[in-house]
This record gives sequence, C-alpha cells and structure tokens, in this order.
Amino acid sequence: MIRDKYPIHTTLSTSAMRILERYEKELGAKNLVLEQALLGMDKLRFREKIDPQSVSRIIKRTRTGIRGFDELIEGGIPEGFVVVVTGPPGTGKTTFSIQFLLEGVKNNERCIYFSFEEKVEQIIKQSLRFGWDAGEYIDKGYLEIFGFTMLSSEEIIEIFNVFKPRRVVFDSLNIFFDEKEFRKSAQWRNILKEIRDKKITCLVITEKKHGLDVREFDDFDFMGDGTIFLDKKLMKELYPTYFFQIQKMRLTKINEIQQPFEFSDHGIELVGARNLERRIAVFATSKKVQEEIPTKVNPDDPVRPV
Repeated sequence: MIRDKYPIHTTLSTSAMRILERYEKELGAKNLVLEQALLGMDKLRFREKIDPQSVSRIIKRTRTGIRGFDELIEGGIPEGFVVVVTGPPGTGKTTFSIQFLLEGVKNNERCIYFSFEEKVEQIIKQSLRFGWDAGEYIDKGYLEIFGFTMLSSEEIIEIFNVFKPRRVVFDSLNIFFDEKEFRKSAQWRNILKEIRDKKITCLVITEKKHGLDVREFDDFDFMGDGTIFLDKKLMKELYPTYFFQIQKMRLTKINEIQQPFEFSDHGIELVGARNLERRIAVFATSKKVQEEIPTKVNPDDPVRPV
C-alpha cells in the first residue's frame, strides 16, 4: 500500500535529513518516522512518572534508642532517610550511631556498620562499655560490622542485596569519599539509590573541624535528609558539657534548640530525660485513674465520710 507523503518543515542538519530519508524508505513518509521517534522519546521521558494518589501519606518512623531524642523529632527518623551525624572529634558520633543500630537489633531488624578507620574488635569493645553486647547480635545474625573496610560500592550494594538490612551506618564518609566530589560520584549515587529503593534508614558520620559556634556547611550536610550536629564545650573551663543540635529533618517538625546530653551507663541520653519520662508516666497514670472514677452519683447511694 502506497502511503501519502506530507511535507514537513524542519531546521535539521543535512546529516540528520539523510538519516530521516534512509528510514523513510523503510517506514514510508517522514511524518511516520517522526511519530515513531516521538513515541520512543515519550516512553523514555516519562518512565518514572507515578500517580500522586498512590504515594503513601503515612510517615513510618525509626526510633533511635537515644533517651529523650525521639520526642524532639515527632517520634523518630522517617524510614528510608539518610541522616548526617556530624561534629568535631570526641563528641559521641560513633556512640550515637552504635546505639541507633542496637535499638534496631533489639527489635529483630538487620543492621550493618561500615567503619573505614576502626577494627571490628574496637567497635565491639566500645559497645560493651555501655552494656551492649554487639557480639551477641552478630552471632544471632542481626548485626554485621565491617571494620577497616576497603569495600567497593559494588560490594556494598551486594551486601545490601544479600543481608537485607533495615539500618546502616557509614563511619565516616570523609574517608570513603572526597567532600567536594562525592555528590557527583557514580559510586555514591549507586549506593544512595539502593538505600532509597530498599527504604533503609541510614546514618552517615562526617567530621567537622569546628563546633556549633561556626555556621559553616559542606556538601555532606546538603546531601542528607537530616543533620544532627554533636559538640562539646568547656563550662567555666573546668569540665566539658556535651550538646547536640538537630539542624535539619525533612517531613518533621523539629526542635532546633541546642540540647545538652550525657554519657550514662546505657549510652547517650538527654540531660533530664529520665525525669521527663517519670513525669509523663505519672501524668498518664493519674489520667487513667481519673477516667476510672465514676462521674455520675446515684442519689440512692449512702453518703460516705471522706
């Protein structure tokens, strides 16, 4: 069957016109060639298009296990977030991250710790200091620790596929990636895509050479869905006081005030968190008692002395 040819107006180059003419011999008219090309472009361009109504309105949150912390972020970190835990040395970043993972394994979640500077033995010893037996959870298959790791991004992704973790920590990202190049790095983008696709909640530790008194950010901060800055200050030049500030947490109403914390026998906790928990418990108990007291009085009941 002979197809009609319709003239088209174009600013294509001579070489492009030659290609069109070659396909014209196979498909017929130029307008059919262009139609096929546009259909192909449409499929590629809108491959990721989704129905907004199919997006879940429920924000699942991951509790950190840090006493008093989750109340500042509406109950926990949103599932699948990448949160930067940053600050100068000796401020509790590793302790914070180990505590986050151990909260997961206590709830039968598989967790992975990638350390680029410490051996596995050092990390286990640090957990024992606060009464956490990380080795026990390793034996049970809920925790994997890769110390002094030299893993490639492909190997890390393969570990994700095999182990299927719900929580992951990278300590620290400064060692694994160059600060100025990592956001453009195909390696990190591949890892990040796996984290997003698998909805893994991830903490990435980064290093700062300054404290909270300096308002300065790096590319790691911009990359994260959330940023938690840990710092310490000398009070009256006698002893250090530790603080953290939640600087960012998407999809969350946060308290940005600097919060003092302490290292207890069970890890990091906000100063006064235990007293706050007791007050909440007392309030809940008294409210329950009030609800159980009858609000209606039967006039036939005898009057009792009070």
